[in-house]
Amino acid sequence: MRGISYGIGDHTSSSHILPINQIVYSPTQRKLFTAGRDGSVKIWNQEWAQEPKEPTTTTDTFETSPEELALKLETQISANPLPYRRNTGTLTIANSFNLHFDWVNDLQQVGESVLASASNDLSLKLLNFHNGDVHKLPNVHIDYIKKIQTTQNNGIVSAGLDSKIVTWDLNNLSPLATLNNQDGVYSLSCNATLIAAGGASSVVNLYDVRSSSRIRTLIGHQDNVRSLLMDDRYVISGSSDTTIKMWDLRTFKVYKNFDIHDFPVWAMSGDSRCFYSGDRDGNIVKTDLSNLFINKDDQYFENTFTTNECTSIDEKLGISTIIAQNESPILSICHNDDSIFISDYDSLSRYVNPNTSRLSQYQLLKTCLDYSPNDDSLDEAQPNDDLNSMFHDLVSHLSNDTANNEVQSNYSAEQFEPGESYNSMFLNVNGGPSTEFVNAYQSGLVASDGFVDTTPIEILLNPSDQISPIPFNLKPITRHEIAPHSVVSKRLLNNKRQIMALYLNGDIRMWDILIGKELKKFPGREDKLLSGKELEYRLKEMDDLVQKYQTSDTLNNWCEVEIKAGKLLVTIKETSVMNVEVYYDDMVRDYPYLAIDHPETVARMGQHKSLAVGDDDRFHLGLIFLNSIFHGYTMYEWVFDELVREELRQSKPGTADNESITGRLKNWRKSSKRNLTDASPISSANVSVNEMPINPPLSEFLGTPEESLIKRIPQYNDTIMSLLQANKKLYQEQTKSESALRVNRVNPGLGIRSDGNDEELRYFPVINVNHFPPDMNVILFEYSPELGNYRDLSSFNIRNINNLLEFPQRDLIDELRCSLPRWIGNPILYNRFSLKEPPKITFRLLEVDYFNLPSTVKIGGKSQRKIKSLPALESSIKLTSHNMLRVSKILYFLTDKFDGSTKEMRDKKLKPTDWLVLECKGQELSNSMTLQTIKTKVWKSSSDIELRYRRRFD
Repeated sequence: MRGISYGIGDHTSSSHILPINQIVYSPTQRKLFTAGRDGSVKIWNQEWAQEPKEPTTTTDTFETSPEELALKLETQISANPLPYRRNTGTLTIANSFNLHFDWVNDLQQVGESVLASASNDLSLKLLNFHNGDVHKLPNVHIDYIKKIQTTQNNGIVSAGLDSKIVTWDLNNLSPLATLNNQDGVYSLSCNATLIAAGGASSVVNLYDVRSSSRIRTLIGHQDNVRSLLMDDRYVISGSSDTTIKMWDLRTFKVYKNFDIHDFPVWAMSGDSRCFYSGDRDGNIVKTDLSNLFINKDDQYFENTFTTNECTSIDEKLGISTIIAQNESPILSICHNDDSIFISDYDSLSRYVNPNTSRLSQYQLLKTCLDYSPNDDSLDEAQPNDDLNSMFHDLVSHLSNDTANNEVQSNYSAEQFEPGESYNSMFLNVNGGPSTEFVNAYQSGLVASDGFVDTTPIEILLNPSDQISPIPFNLKPITRHEIAPHSVVSKRLLNNKRQIMALYLNGDIRMWDILIGKELKKFPGREDKLLSGKELEYRLKEMDDLVQKYQTSDTLNNWCEVEIKAGKLLVTIKETSVMNVEVYYDDMVRDYPYLAIDHPETVARMGQHKSLAVGDDDRFHLGLIFLNSIFHGYTMYEWVFDELVREELRQSKPGTADNESITGRLKNWRKSSKRNLTDASPISSANVSVNEMPINPPLSEFLGTPEESLIKRIPQYNDTIMSLLQANKKLYQEQTKSESALRVNRVNPGLGIRSDGNDEELRYFPVINVNHFPPDMNVILFEYSPELGNYRDLSSFNIRNINNLLEFPQRDLIDELRCSLPRWIGNPILYNRFSLKEPPKITFRLLEVDYFNLPSTVKIGGKSQRKIKSLPALESSIKLTSHNMLRVSKILYFLTDKFDGSTKEMRDKKLKPTDWLVLECKGQELSNSMTLQTIKTKVWKSSSDIELRYRRRFD
């Protein structure tokens, strides 16, 4: 089953209105890409200010002895702050794309100019961020798509809660293979030959890309696996059990454990040389593994240590630095050389990325020098006291080797006595604060440049159990707040055309859902988030406003309005689209441009502008909407249909492709006296009529057999293309029999068949595209019990649709023909639709008992006993009518029953509504009230309604 939807509200917000689920940094483009729960993808430009270069680091070659190199490194580390380069430049949003109608869960860069996005709307899309082109991949997933990863050949892999892992060929935009995971996938990574997937089962499954089979399950975590990183030799997994594990792909065993978080690990980035991790409590940790033996190719190590000894030493290695303690959980993390970018529930923040290479290299050398080859384990290895002492004595001697721009300090580790408390921004990879490196100041004393801790680093010579962890970053360099413009509550008014919405900043807005227009705004606190109690108070205020602007209508729903991705999403389905009608007078009151004599209507209707319409004529809201947003496409098919018939008459397929279309357009515009202004559905632009080719070609349409379309188009029998093909076959049969071609289409904008049957001529309301938001997209979706959400099939910009005659886009026309269902095609092309029998309501008409009126009531200045009664009728009249029958129509019915006895009123040219009144339960009813409203709001009973009539009095 297929439906359509569209969003209402701020389509081009300068910032995300809901948290950012994924951040991607492109070093080649120098751009940041963000994907949010608001369904949008934003492109950020990087404008960095020039900063001094950070100190040059010592290389890890051994031209000198390891001992001498270690001494040099200790001198460079001691009494100096951790090297960093703080860039004070800014991030600015360069472009924004509303790609999805639900959360965007993941985003990855493919090649130099393409982004791949995965969403809760069950779709995968490719965005060329240079030209804005969007391509949608075929639908495969049936539940939320949580993760995507790029492959080395510029393909992608996708996975989600449906337990499917799909590999994709982006050259052909088609799936290559589908793997079935044992449960929903929360995390995903891949290399050239393997795919790693993690989820709620707490295991990491490895799949062979070539054979599409599972080859191993890595068991070790105790909770959800939320993050995965993988290269050619190792997988790094982060879990809600708070641990991070490095798995060796040669042995499929844990090579190294990291106990550096106390809270569930939610996000990671990097590789086996250096990775960044963020947890639910907001802690951000950088782990430098660049000097593990597994990353070394130096002859010194190969000649000195065995493989087992290297592995034992690696257990000790790894510099974990507390980058920052953020205020809320880390949702996503990425980095470049200078900065670390994170997203949380409230913002996008940038922190300084410190250089830890010296510490990592020193840690390696010191561990190797302390290691005794005769000892099977490093756990009991004793430090070399003589070497420590030598380091200590040579600090001042070698201080000249320190880089020129390093900060010197008057503090050193000599000031500390055993048992004193220290601060440290470093963690032991096996848990707890580092016992190797500390900050030289005592607890409570912090030196900073305003953003980062510049306290000098010291190598801790004597063990201490009084070390307090502190972050390197004191605050973000930049912080971009989430704009509090998301909808938190809504109230649909009784007329089913207007809705009140409450926003996170306290704004209350009243929207027209038929055209997506803001009607009223009751401002809140601009860009300030409201607290829970403040929102609760505003919610009560919104309820009061709803009562103020509420109407007395009682109508069914013709659409559903949901809060999706922080915005109002209107969805329309076949089962409800024809549920609600609007009277002509109510319609033109709210939409004056739909009046029969309005210039926009006159210009559209051309020679049929003399059509008559009355206040009691009714129009379906859903039909008005469909005919309005697809009006340009309807006109295109109107012209195309005429060309099909001309071609078949001439029996020369293919000769009228361009000449016929331009001639037909000229004649059509001339006959209908179209005014190509901004008020017209067609924009004149700067295009000559002679430059308007028809797409797709007429000859291709006539020459393509239906059998090939059935094979190529999914759900072919439920598409507009099947309707067009049925028309084509009808015309071909009529041509063979040499009978006149009976036209089987509708003149755009009028409820009239194009064969000129005047009996079907009637007014057909169409809203000009200019009254809709300029960037409004209409989304075609499918839904079924098997799907975990509405699934995005395709989307259309209404401006592009309404410019199809001026700019006939082949791809757009094909997409409309091959994806729009018949329940949309039939009404917009042929004025055919299914009408449900309206509910019937039974009521009785009786005259008011004047003696029961209050004694204070006077009629025409006379007492109630002397009032002239109405003409006598039966004791009561029992009637049954449709629920939309108005009070005014009942009054007209009454006067007809009175026959000539009310001639005096007609002589005075008084309408029945001028002198007659209907009451229900003593309440006077307005002339526009319907039976349904009376039954629901006044009578409030399942029994037959009793309506009493009387003369009007003041």
